[in-house]
Amino acid sequence: MLMQRGLPLPAPETPAGVTLRPQMPSDAQALGALYWDSYPKGAAAVDLEDAVEEMEGVFAGEYGAPVEQASLVVEDSDGTVIGCVQTVTSPPWEGIPAVPFVIELFVHPEHRRRGLGTLLLLSAANACHELGWESMALNVQEETAGEAQHLYNRLGFVEITPVGAAES
Repeated sequence: MLMQRGLPLPAPETPAGVTLRPQMPSDAQALGALYWDSYPKGAAAVDLEDAVEEMEGVFAGEYGAPVEQASLVVEDSDGTVIGCVQTVTSPPWEGIPAVPFVIELFVHPEHRRRGLGTLLLLSAANACHELGWESMALNVQEETAGEAQHLYNRLGFVEITPVGAAES
């Protein structure tokens, strides 16, 4: 389901014990492992190696031009990456509006329900707003919707018709 929301969004509160920073290409291995651990097996990657390759592909621009200020990781107190949001422009899929697009938002299962997804999404949205964008979009996969859908609805994202699709 394709969703979009106008910007800005409220300023996020950073939960105690975590740090937010821009993701870097040197994070690809850690992000791949986090990606693999964050989704049901087979839902997002075939195996750990595939997950790392997908993260390397994000940095290489295979899924759109990364918006560096809106592609962030959250680390716990020992520096372990425990959450990530990745935002791009010009993704390669049809029907996506011409606004920043969140291609991934994931938090390690052991660190969920602490406000980290909210922190990541609000921070990415506000970075996009500071860059002059008036809205952002994302896609929710049915097989992994659950808590993610609840977060997006709570933050005011609404379902939209893909660009170029006939409205009924």
